[in-house]
Amino acid sequence: MSDLWRYREGFAGWVHETARAHPAESDRHAAFFRRRLLGALGIAILAPPYLALRGAPALWETIVFLLALAPLVSVVALSRTGDLVAAHALSAVACILASLAIAAGLGGLSGAALIWLALAPMEAIFSRSSTLVARVSAGCAAAVALILAGVAFGVIPAAVDGAVALNGVYVLAGLASAAATAIGLSAADFTRARSQEMGEARFATLAGALGDPMLRHDRNGSVLYVSRESETHFGLGARDLNGRGLFERIFVQDRPAFLKALSQASNGEAAARAEFRLRIGAASGDHAAYAEPIFRWVEMRCRRLMIGGHGAVEADGACVISILRDISREKRAEQDREAALETADRANASKDRFLANLSHELRTPLNAIIGFSEILANEAIMPDAMARRREYAGIINASGQHLLSVVNAILDMSKIEAGCFEIASEALDVAPLIETCCDMVKLKAEQSGLRLLRDCAPNLPQLVADERACKQILINLLSNAVKFTPGGGEVRVTVRIEGRSLSIEVADTGVGVKQTDLPRLGDAFFQSAATGARNAEGTGLGLSVVRGLVGLHGGAISIASVLGQGTCVKVLLPIEGAGAAGRRSASIDVIPLFSVPSASGASVSRVKKVA
Repeated sequence: MSDLWRYREGFAGWVHETARAHPAESDRHAAFFRRRLLGALGIAILAPPYLALRGAPALWETIVFLLALAPLVSVVALSRTGDLVAAHALSAVACILASLAIAAGLGGLSGAALIWLALAPMEAIFSRSSTLVARVSAGCAAAVALILAGVAFGVIPAAVDGAVALNGVYVLAGLASAAATAIGLSAADFTRARSQEMGEARFATLAGALGDPMLRHDRNGSVLYVSRESETHFGLGARDLNGRGLFERIFVQDRPAFLKALSQASNGEAAARAEFRLRIGAASGDHAAYAEPIFRWVEMRCRRLMIGGHGAVEADGACVISILRDISREKRAEQDREAALETADRANASKDRFLANLSHELRTPLNAIIGFSEILANEAIMPDAMARRREYAGIINASGQHLLSVVNAILDMSKIEAGCFEIASEALDVAPLIETCCDMVKLKAEQSGLRLLRDCAPNLPQLVADERACKQILINLLSNAVKFTPGGGEVRVTVRIEGRSLSIEVADTGVGVKQTDLPRLGDAFFQSAATGARNAEGTGLGLSVVRGLVGLHGGAISIASVLGQGTCVKVLLPIEGAGAAGRRSASIDVIPLFSVPSASGASVSRVKKVA
């Protein structure tokens, strides 16, 4: 076997330099050399016995002998020019001319002449040129017509004495040449198949070394080959991706990018790149009849198949090679970065709004304090009436109290957000706590013409919580309800037990809150436009502090409101204390409110429990 291999490799040195860079083309040239040289060697071996038996050859026999050696000329021409089509054309023409010489010597369309005519198209087939095959076939037809015309006009004899034996000799020679050609064709197919197998093996080895799935595509994007790494990375094998399988698994919106990249790669020499979402499976949804598809982000880099610096199409039609890489982790990281940037932008905007509102809240009372204090300090402009002086002093005191409340609220918020607000939990009686807080806002409610109603369930258990924080929660909620409820309305406090939590509802029949403003309730300094915004008394910090204090107790808040009809705020506090569940700030759940508490005191709409 090694001797045979060395024999096959020996012709590689004869291959023209233009074909050496292409392994498949180089094999075709070497196969051409082998067939022609073996045929010429066989004729050279058989010529002496033939001449010894035949004697001096006729002119036509000499021509046939020289034409049989013509392939040697094609071998030299191919080795020097590298034009395989021209070499096959020369051999085919030699076969046609040999058939004419045999017809002239043996008479008419003998079997030998027909066999040598049949060899010409077979030679043309090896060139893989349809143009050459058509021309050689036309030449064979012309040769047959010429022989028939020669016989008809007497130029070519119909038969020759002793032609039967010679015809048999040339028939056997033609059959031997046809057999050699068929063997060569089979060898070429074997070589091509072996080259393809070696190419597949090299391709698989390269894919394994890279570690990423490699694919081959035709001009339409259909997959012709899938490496085994695809199953390792995506759980998808060749049967899932071959043909249109890959295209059908790509997310619909990403398919144009996929096709564009393949088109760019097949039409140019530069690499193309595309990112798309690939469906790798499905997850069962809530309903058995529906399965949620699972996608992964994939980066595809593709390039045109290149051989010797030129684009090529392989035997299976492949013209583009691609590499797939799972970039789902990178995409998630990118989305996280974008989300972080968006959060930072929102935080900066919120900080700017906070500072603007804080500046307003601090400057307003300070302006009053400075202005009226300057009046009282300047005897030239100080009013003579004692009542007016007391009024100015009262304004200064009220402004100072307001300023103090703003500063205290800001400090409380800062402590809560920083996690430095300490709560001292103790067992509290709920009913007295509710009574105390209601009494603190009772005077303001009566001055506004409101009814302040209390509905506490009997036999309430003790609540483990911070008493000062609980009072601050209730007073802020009651103050907001009284502040934004017009005269003739009512404010109702309802206390119940829900599971292991104490439920405190503060409902009013006030101005309500717009649905678009509900999600922003609890933001620092935010006041809904329905409440009169800056015209309303207060800073907009009350509900923010409530959120923080409820969160420190491990509780929850929910709000329901209808513009122009009323608002209901519900707070849930764990009866046994926060334990390790305390948070910096509780989230506020917005609950639809379909109707408002009635004037009789019965709450028509109940706010659902928030766990």
